[in-house]
Amino acid sequence: MQEKSMPASNTGIMRASHLLQLPQEMLTEIIMYLPPAEKSKVRATCSFFKDLVDQPVVWQKSTIVLQHISAFNAKFWDVLQKRKITSVEVKEIRLKQWQKLLRFMPGLLDVTVDSLWSKEILQRLQLLTDLQKLHLKTSSRLSERNVISEVVHFHRLTHLLLCGITFLSGSELIKIACLQNLHMLSLHTVQKALPEKALEYVLFHLPKLRELSLSCILSKEHFLLCLSLPDKHPISYSSEELHPVPKLQLHALALRQTGYNLLSERFLGQLSTIHTLTVCYIKDFLLHSVDVFGQVLKNLPNLTELNLLWISNLDMFVDNIPSSLVKLSVIGTKLSNSALSCLSDKSWKLKEMDLTLSYGFDEKTLKQFPHLFPLLTRLCLSGFVLTDNILLSMAKMESLRELDVTGGTNLTKEAIQNFHLTTDCRVHLLVEWHSVSSKCDCLWRT
Repeated sequence: MQEKSMPASNTGIMRASHLLQLPQEMLTEIIMYLPPAEKSKVRATCSFFKDLVDQPVVWQKSTIVLQHISAFNAKFWDVLQKRKITSVEVKEIRLKQWQKLLRFMPGLLDVTVDSLWSKEILQRLQLLTDLQKLHLKTSSRLSERNVISEVVHFHRLTHLLLCGITFLSGSELIKIACLQNLHMLSLHTVQKALPEKALEYVLFHLPKLRELSLSCILSKEHFLLCLSLPDKHPISYSSEELHPVPKLQLHALALRQTGYNLLSERFLGQLSTIHTLTVCYIKDFLLHSVDVFGQVLKNLPNLTELNLLWISNLDMFVDNIPSSLVKLSVIGTKLSNSALSCLSDKSWKLKEMDLTLSYGFDEKTLKQFPHLFPLLTRLCLSGFVLTDNILLSMAKMESLRELDVTGGTNLTKEAIQNFHLTTDCRVHLLVEWHSVSSKCDCLWRT
C-alpha cells in the first residue's frame, strides 16, 4: 500500500534497489545473455554495473569486431585488456595498427582477418603463441607459398579457414598435414580445382579432423574427391613421415560450387560418421549426376542436419533423405507439395525447418504443417508471402517455439495479435523484414 502511494519516480528507485540486491552471480548470468550493444548500455548506468560488465566471464564467448583501429585511444585498449578478450575480427588493418593490436591483446585465441594484403601481417601473428582459430577471409593478394609458410607455424591451431587462396600445385597444400590438432579445415579456392592427391594426403593425416568445408568451381567433367587412403607420400616436404588414419571421421561436411560429380563411389565410404551436411551448388550440376547425390544421402545413417542452398529441385532425391534428420534448411530451392508430404513420412523427427526463399508449395500445404510436422520447434518461412489464415493455422503447432515470417507483408496487426493470444505468447514471432542473403551467408560460414 505504501509503494502504491509513492510518486512514480520513487517507485522506480525502489525497483532499481531491488535489482541491485540480487546476487552478483545472478546479475552476471543475466548480462551474459545480452548482445554487446545492450551490455554497453547496462555498463553506462553506474559504476557497479561498469565493473560487472567488464568481468572477463561476461565476454568469454564474444567476438569483438575492430574497424579503424587508429581511432581507438589507450582507455579503449585498457578496457579490452581488462575483459581479457580472446576473439577478434579485424577489418581494414595496416601493419602499424596490427602491431598495436598484438601488443595490447597478446592472449588472443581466435583471429579473423578480412583482407590479408601483406605477408608481414601473418609473420606478426607468431606472437600469439596460443592461437587456436585462424580465419583469413581474403588471401588472393598473396601466393599460397606466402600464406602456408606462415600458417604452419601455429601448431596449436584447431580451426583453419583459408578463403580466396589459389593452390597452383600440391607442394604447399600438403604442408597443412603438419597441423595435427586441426579439428576444422576450410579451403575456399579461386581456381578450377584443388590438387587431388595432396588434398587426400592432408585429410588422411589429420587424425583430429571432424569438420571439412570445400569450395572450388569445377567443370562437369572433373572428378575431385575420391577420398581414398593414398598409397604413398605424393610429395616430399619433410623428413618425418606421418601415419595416416585408415578412415576419415568427419562429423560435418560443407561443399560449395563443386558439383555433384565430385562425390565418387570411393568417397561414399568416408561418409558414415557425418552428422551435418551442407551443399551449395550451381544449379546445372544437379541434372548431371542426381543419382550420385541420392547415393550420398543413402550412405549417411547418422545424418541429423541437412542444409541445401540454391539446389534446382529437392523433389528428385527427397526419397533418399534419411529418417534420422532433425534439422533441415532448404534455401532458394524448388520444393513441391508432394515433396513436403514425402518428407513428412520419411523424416518424422524433424524439429527445425528453414524454407527461406524456397518455392513450389502452396497455401493449402502450409495449412497442413501442424499435421505434417507436429514436432517442429522452429520454422522459417522468410520470403514467402503469407496470409492471415496461414499464420493462424501455424498457431496449432503445439511444439513450435520460434516462427520466422519476415517478408510476409500481407499479414495484418490483428492476425499477429490473434497468433500471440492463441499460442499464449509461447512462440517467438519474427515478422520484420531483414536481409535474407545475410542469413544464407551466415549459414554457409557456420
